[in-house]
Amino acid sequence: MNEESKQSLEWLFRRMTDNKVTKTISVSCLQFDDTGKGKIVDLFANWADIIACSTGSDNVGHTVVCNGKSRVFYLIPASIIYDANNKYNVIGSGTVLYPKTLVDEIAFLHTEGLTTKHLRIALNAKLIMPYHIVLDCLSAADKVIDIAGKGMESAYVDFIARRGLVVNDLLNPEIFRIKLEKSIKQANLLLRDFDREMIKEVLFQSSLENGFYYHEPTDETDHCFFELDNIIAKYCQYGQVLAPYITDTDTFLRRKLGKKNILLEGTQGSLLDIDYGVYPYVTSNNWTLAGLAKGVGLKESDIDISFGIIKGFYMTRVGAGPLPTELGGEASAAWCNGNGSREQEAMMTDLCFNKTDEFKQGVLIRRRGEEYDVITGQPRRVAWLDLPLLRVALETGAKNIILTKLDVLTGVEKIKICDVYRYEGPDYYYGKKKLKKGSILRKAIVIPEVLKYCVPIYHEFAGWEEDIREIKYFNNLPANLMEIFIFLFEKINALPWIISTGPDRKNTIFL
Repeated sequence: MNEESKQSLEWLFRRMTDNKVTKTISVSCLQFDDTGKGKIVDLFANWADIIACSTGSDNVGHTVVCNGKSRVFYLIPASIIYDANNKYNVIGSGTVLYPKTLVDEIAFLHTEGLTTKHLRIALNAKLIMPYHIVLDCLSAADKVIDIAGKGMESAYVDFIARRGLVVNDLLNPEIFRIKLEKSIKQANLLLRDFDREMIKEVLFQSSLENGFYYHEPTDETDHCFFELDNIIAKYCQYGQVLAPYITDTDTFLRRKLGKKNILLEGTQGSLLDIDYGVYPYVTSNNWTLAGLAKGVGLKESDIDISFGIIKGFYMTRVGAGPLPTELGGEASAAWCNGNGSREQEAMMTDLCFNKTDEFKQGVLIRRRGEEYDVITGQPRRVAWLDLPLLRVALETGAKNIILTKLDVLTGVEKIKICDVYRYEGPDYYYGKKKLKKGSILRKAIVIPEVLKYCVPIYHEFAGWEEDIREIKYFNNLPANLMEIFIFLFEKINALPWIISTGPDRKNTIFL
């Protein structure tokens, strides 16, 4: 990012705050994740002195280019490439960490000649233990959401149940042992009802040290599946590697507040929030604006400007759960949740944006937008932009909109945006409100028993044919695209500030 672009950001911030000084901003997703946050975080990283990741774990990935090589990272912030410029990268207290992943990523960066001297890891971030990964993997068959098998879900469960371990425990082996003994007993109890061979198979994965943590039960009454001493030995080794980076990041950020430029990064989406998302089809942590601040020890009011990202003009999600505007409906959901694959889609030759077959149209959007899960390769379900769901996200999330991936829909003849739902289910009481067949909902009720009966009512717009990636100014965008913008921002009462018209940094319009 050049100095001109940095000045463009500072000019934008002054416009947004009536010339007030901006020191802390946040970037989060207002959908179900995968909205192109990586490019936007990279865009802001040159402005920031501190880039902090608030929540999440290594169940999501982002691509970092190191010396011309692309590599997917899961815990190291993408902005680590700016470490040599004295920028601090913080893994916050709201995160959950698998130490092996973090140690491996640090080692790779060092082999590429990159520094991590300004990396900071929260001492009270939660630890993912081997049994968390086993439990997540074995629970995936009965999932209500997409569990990546990385241990995040079970680690959060343990923490809420007050038996979890934190990063600082790695520095205190005796305390680590005491806490581990308590936690591992519960894990063994939970695993009693699972097939023993399946447990063994998971523990022999390379990510779990090829069986190093596995304890062979002596008989049918032995329900101990983990070698306690081996876990302690390996984790303490990890602790020695990570010790230079472990610190009280909450206090660090509070002391820098108002003095340094701080960027808070949210890794997943508001609609996956444990409290405000489409429960139970959510993750185990908070992705709202308040959750973003809490995950690094700050308050929501500490954030000067909050940006929320949406795709223009579609959305995606991975895994199960109601998605009223999904292209292809139930057929698409089944395809993306096990019946289909990226490899099969790559072989499809009869795809066209402008056919009436919405399933195939969704496949083409997915291919053009590279909408496949970074970890599993699973196809993401593609849906038209859903304003009832967006209105829910705006209530607890950012109010300043960034649109990404607009170039994906170039060439689509008709673009549809859902403004309201028509409820077509049985009578349903939502507090004092009674939903009846035919009820119109402007804002989504994020309850699956309601959403599955919601029929989207669309506004249709003519698409655009022009290549928009090189357009520098908002007023030069195609007239058909401008018409959609006017409709969208009148309907959600929120302001657009940045438009991404392609993957490159230069494919960006500041409004």
